[in-house]
Amino acid sequence: MTDRVIRHTKRLPQSRCSPFTNGSVMIFIPFERKSKSLTFLIFIYLFIYRTTDVTKEKEQKEEAARLGVELSLFMAEAMFILSDDRRSMTYFCFFTLFKTKMDRRGPAVRRLYRVIQHVYATYIKPKNLVYIDGGKSTQSKLMGTFRQDFVSAIRGLAHTVSTLEIGCLVKPSVFEQYNQELKKLEENLGSVKDVSEANGFAREAIESEILPLWKSLFETNSQVIKLDKTINSELLRPLLNELNKEVCARSL
Repeated sequence: MTDRVIRHTKRLPQSRCSPFTNGSVMIFIPFERKSKSLTFLIFIYLFIYRTTDVTKEKEQKEEAARLGVELSLFMAEAMFILSDDRRSMTYFCFFTLFKTKMDRRGPAVRRLYRVIQHVYATYIKPKNLVYIDGGKSTQSKLMGTFRQDFVSAIRGLAHTVSTLEIGCLVKPSVFEQYNQELKKLEENLGSVKDVSEANGFAREAIESEILPLWKSLFETNSQVIKLDKTINSELLRPLLNELNKEVCARSL
């Protein structure tokens, strides 16, 4: 017996409606209106999605700027803790920035360095007659144990800012982790808070002074943050003097 293949050539009648689901409700759109309806639905979806996306992006940029202010205040407090010796203070600041291996011209790192210059010129430098220069801070050993926490925090902020700069969003978990890092810094510095306050650290005053610097973090028309070369030379002088002494000693 020969097997026979039965071919069904009969076509089903073309349906006049096309089903689309909206949650648990089935919506039927006539074929003649299908193209326009799809275009409209896609437009509405993209509009809502983009509006939400822009709002989220704005919130994250504001959060990044706030975190920049917090990190700057912790760095300023570290400077006051080490301000009994300018060399120790300078070494801590520069070596911490160097260890991050981040672009010094980046918006986050550059602003942080500008804060270091401002704190030195406004608060530390006027006390040169009181503080010792060329020795070793009594808090150097303790602050050395906090350096890696600063390095991680600076790296995290720089990566967050660079991500937001190119129009991408940051995962909420990244902000949660970063806030934990800052919390750890706060706890560590809190153990020597009496030292920073005794040396003149005024959190509220410094915060009001550096706030405009970080508010312009993502402004497209913001001016490039310029570093003061004179202050930079003064900050580096203790390290350069020490380097010159080592070179002279080796040449003898």
